[in-house]
Amino acid sequence: MKKYARLLASYAAIAITAMVLYTPWLVGLTPSDPSILRAGLSVIFGIALVGAFGGSTYAYLHEPEYHLLETSEVNDADDVLPQLRGLSELAVVGSYAAEAVTQIESMEHRRDRLHRVIEDKFGEGSLSRDKFVAVVDAGWRTLLRNCALLTNRAQSFDVDGYRTLRRRLPASGQASDQLDAERMRVYEGVLDDMREVIEANERLLLEMGKLEMELSDLESDDNREDNTRMLDEVRDLLEQTKYYR
Repeated sequence: MKKYARLLASYAAIAITAMVLYTPWLVGLTPSDPSILRAGLSVIFGIALVGAFGGSTYAYLHEPEYHLLETSEVNDADDVLPQLRGLSELAVVGSYAAEAVTQIESMEHRRDRLHRVIEDKFGEGSLSRDKFVAVVDAGWRTLLRNCALLTNRAQSFDVDGYRTLRRRLPASGQASDQLDAERMRVYEGVLDDMREVIEANERLLLEMGKLEMELSDLESDDNREDNTRMLDEVRDLLEQTKYYR
């Protein structure tokens, strides 16, 4: 409902501005004005108003619909990125959402590079190739689903309530009222959860980077001990960071 109100408000502002600029007994701009300056201004403002109308409509149509995500159903970046990008504009939680967007983009590039390295090293149909691809894809899904959890946390976070409470706190930063103290613990707990998701994703990205470097150093598919060790390391990390809670 709020976005409908914002859209109507923007349309009303554009209409009022146009009326003020082009009504004869007000500013009275017109392209046929004898003054070249006023005629030019009427064209410029007209283009600007049309652009503002189109921009408002575009922003409304492309504004993401926020809803809690089911982590088990998140398998693609487009399942979570639109909401994260919208949330990145918010105060307090926006920095976490923006960092999650960066992590998804980094992991997507890393996954694509790893796929190419794996194909080069092991070739189509190799058992090692299938194992490594499965682990890399599992890492990709894990990071996406961790980010989905972060999205849910960010959506549920009462930014205005948190900022109001922070302003009420004494200079020490410690709430003297028991209820305020409990509220602050809840807020800080949610922020800690988001920080931990970001940190878990960073560990996952680091391990994927190490995997890429070590794979690049392998001589051939005969390095079975190295293959097994790398796979075990990444699998252990996936278990630690899986759909971080």
